[in-house]
Amino acid sequence: MSHLLSHPPSSSPERAILVLTNDAGMGHRQAALAVVAALERRYGALGRPVLVNPLAEPGAPALLRDSQSDFNRVVRLAPWLYRFGHGLANTYAPTRLMERLEVLTLAETMANVLARARPDVVVTTHPAFIYLLAHHRRRHGQTWPLVVLVTDLARLQRLWFRPEVDLYLVPTDDAAALAARRGIVAARVQVTGIPVDLRLSEPVAAAETRRANGWDPARPAVLAVGSRRVQEFPAFLRALNDAGLPIQLVVVTGDDADLLAEVRAIPWRLPAHLYGYVADLPAWLPAVDAVVTKAGGLTVAEALAAGRPLFIIQCTPMHERGNADYVVAHGAGVRAGTPAALVSALRRADDGRLLAQMGDYARALGRPRAAFQAADLIWAQAAPGLAPADALAAYER
Repeated sequence: MSHLLSHPPSSSPERAILVLTNDAGMGHRQAALAVVAALERRYGALGRPVLVNPLAEPGAPALLRDSQSDFNRVVRLAPWLYRFGHGLANTYAPTRLMERLEVLTLAETMANVLARARPDVVVTTHPAFIYLLAHHRRRHGQTWPLVVLVTDLARLQRLWFRPEVDLYLVPTDDAAALAARRGIVAARVQVTGIPVDLRLSEPVAAAETRRANGWDPARPAVLAVGSRRVQEFPAFLRALNDAGLPIQLVVVTGDDADLLAEVRAIPWRLPAHLYGYVADLPAWLPAVDAVVTKAGGLTVAEALAAGRPLFIIQCTPMHERGNADYVVAHGAGVRAGTPAALVSALRRADDGRLLAQMGDYARALGRPRAAFQAADLIWAQAAPGLAPADALAAYER
């Protein structure tokens, strides 16, 4: 029963920071990784952040573990089913039922994660764990603060919001307003943006990136990011190839080898640079002129942080639609849901003035230092009253 015991706040300047995520889509994990990197850079050995996906733990039920890959299949093959489930989860009774099912199925696994980490603060980037964490803390008399890092821009499920949460880190003023409507007091909400790769907060030599990758330094570059979750992605590329636009394409298909092979089989007339998984993708963003993508929260946040306009070719029903609405409403991008619409949108932006204006709007929305702001707010929860300099001095003594 030792894993049920709480521990008092440590007098040591070191703080154990537990960051939870899951892999139903990569945005939750990428935001978590950015926060962990910022904590490590900001606080070094003092922060001790640990990243865990409870659904990947040995004791997690197979049904929940498999639900992460099932999510991707449902979104791709049966979006109507995802839309139905998402809508159901946004109503009171089904949300409460889902929360209680999480307690029944995942409580022991989460207890083991918490026992191993002995956290001074717990951060989650996914709403599925919020009620379970609050339930565990209340039932076992634990005192660590609970921080929720929201990874969509505007349209958020009811599941995100619980009064027991100590601090919400939200991406936009729209999300903060929604939190208020859900009964979350303003003092517990901070607008930070979605944490993105730390390289987006640093000066980048765009010309050097182009040169290193063999891209034309003078020709406008359009980055197209796709996967099997983007329906008819090759059709969008074929339309651009046939349109005669004065651009070069940088195409990234992720770790889908079959999709990459299909893209390579296109008889390219347009200058096209084709890649599978690219670890340095955030560092490439300042070197392109526009981004063609689906409206995933992390991808959108990275493009905005780099000040790059978005041409959104698909939205996963519900929450990604909110991301697209937010971008379009603020002038930082356009919807282009068909190959013809994408060609038309890029043709309209061809004179450069509209593209530059959209880039300015994107830059105004972007928060390239969101991960550092989130890290500082998380540290303040883990070590109230202990500023970083004070903590370092105590650590060195």
